[in-house]
Amino acid sequence: MLVCMSEAARPGWVQDPELPSAVDDLRGPLDGEVHLPLRVYWTGPDPEAVTWDLGRESRRARLYEIVLREGTLDDIRSLINGRELVRLWDRLWLPVHLRRAWQPLIDAAGFA
Repeated sequence: MLVCMSEAARPGWVQDPELPSAVDDLRGPLDGEVHLPLRVYWTGPDPEAVTWDLGRESRRARLYEIVLREGTLDDIRSLINGRELVRLWDRLWLPVHLRRAWQPLIDAAGFA
């Protein structure tokens, strides 16, 4: 039987994502500058020097994509804001298995 990758839960080499119990648990900042740990962001010649300006929506969205894919649950809780995640959700570029895992939490969020 042939299975389309878009229908697969996740590739076998990808870990199941760690999820909070609710989007309301995510209280990350909406402004200021942060640096991601090397274990989360390792791209480029000096990834630890990359500054993420959370005041810029495009940078905040990119940070959310990276943290949701590569971060631990502690990273997610400290760097992502739940309300903002819901607001940006349809614009985030995420793997299918990750979007499917998070979708029930996004749908259950009590804010739009």
